[in-house]
Amino acid sequence: MSALLTSLTLAALAAPSSAPASPAGVTWTLGTIQPAGRGAITPGASLARPTLRLDGSGAALKLTGNTGCSPLSAQAALKGSALVVRGVQAGGSERCTDAALSLREDYLRLLNATTRYDLSGDTLILSGGAGRLTFTRTGGAMTQTPTDSLDGTWQMRVTPGPAGPERGQAALRFTFGGSKVTVAGLTGCNTVTASGALVGPQVVLGPVMSTRRMCPGTAGVAENRLLGLLRAPLSVERQGAALVLRGQSGQLTLTRVPVPAPASSVTPDPAATYTLTRLNGQPAPQTLRPVTLTFKDGRLGGSDGCNSVGGAYVIRAGRVELGGGLTSTRMACADQPDLGFQSFFEQRPTLSVQGSTLILKTAEDTWEFQAR
Repeated sequence: MSALLTSLTLAALAAPSSAPASPAGVTWTLGTIQPAGRGAITPGASLARPTLRLDGSGAALKLTGNTGCSPLSAQAALKGSALVVRGVQAGGSERCTDAALSLREDYLRLLNATTRYDLSGDTLILSGGAGRLTFTRTGGAMTQTPTDSLDGTWQMRVTPGPAGPERGQAALRFTFGGSKVTVAGLTGCNTVTASGALVGPQVVLGPVMSTRRMCPGTAGVAENRLLGLLRAPLSVERQGAALVLRGQSGQLTLTRVPVPAPASSVTPDPAATYTLTRLNGQPAPQTLRPVTLTFKDGRLGGSDGCNSVGGAYVIRAGRVELGGGLTSTRMACADQPDLGFQSFFEQRPTLSVQGSTLILKTAEDTWEFQAR
């Protein structure tokens, strides 16, 4: 097999050539796949599109990309209109759905059989005995952006209505670490978590886990739309300091989360009870009981203005993280504003202490407490 591939490579590269434009140095995204004897097939909207990129020149090309659900690498040789791909290696298929796995196998089979290419503007066609692959040039600045430049946490905010303590808001955080991606936060009335991967120029998430609270009216419609967006592949594009994730039903605009203050500077006084005095720059609303917090021996306690609350916590990288959520009594308090105490802490607020003042802050809300 090795001798046959070498002979094929030499024969292809020895063919006369009019030196067409090279496909190297560009990221290409699969448009259609056409196995021999069949019509062209366009991958479904729910599938991440395979990609490839060639770097180098002549007989020493490096091919990288993805199959839509796993990374891809190979060696290639290029001369004239001849292109031979060899040594194709694809990552594991454990993240592939049945449909994605079928596309992956067809893509790898046709890529292995490639013997020539045709390049016209933004369209690249790879062909061989097994069929043809048609690609389009990948748009956006992401093709020139190394994945490690995304490392860190990015936040998105959707606030349908006046700013302030109103609920029915969405606040998601995307954390990138190399090719790994995790998501956590609020889609409106519910908290969600998911993990996935950065596959070429797309974010592909696994199952999106969500709580099951009912959202009233249009809030439920907005939340379902956002959940649907997360459950399909999202293309990635840098726009200045922002990161834009686009799907079939919309887009998310993210901004990088600033590096928080070191944990040593944000330790609350374990002997103090902190009382809410200001909310988003305004005096704290009137509640049946004062809104209070205590931090002692790894336990957060206090009152949300109506019920007593408590739970385990840690302060990690300047943020309050709950271990298992907050428990609460279930007393009904009529005609009292709902401050969204539980959902506020689910967003992992940053914590700072300045003398007797303790400040908790999320993307939308700032709560200011005084020690007593």
